[in-house]
Amino acid sequence: MADVSTLNNTLEEELRIMLVEKNNECNSLRNHIELLEKAVADEQEQKYRLLVEVADLKIEINKL
Repeated sequence: MADVSTLNNTLEEELRIMLVEKNNECNSLRNHIELLEKAVADEQEQKYRLLVEVADLKIEINKL
């Protein structure tokens, strides 16, 4: 019976380790996703500002 208890404890510990590793991986991926979302948002904002600037420059050129 002691062998079964030791086996269960070992398997339980292995599962705990796997759970911690997967949790760390999940947190890392979430952080990475957050950074990517911010990068995409910044890029979209820059594109929008450039389009507005191009439109303003076209208006200026047409005035001349």
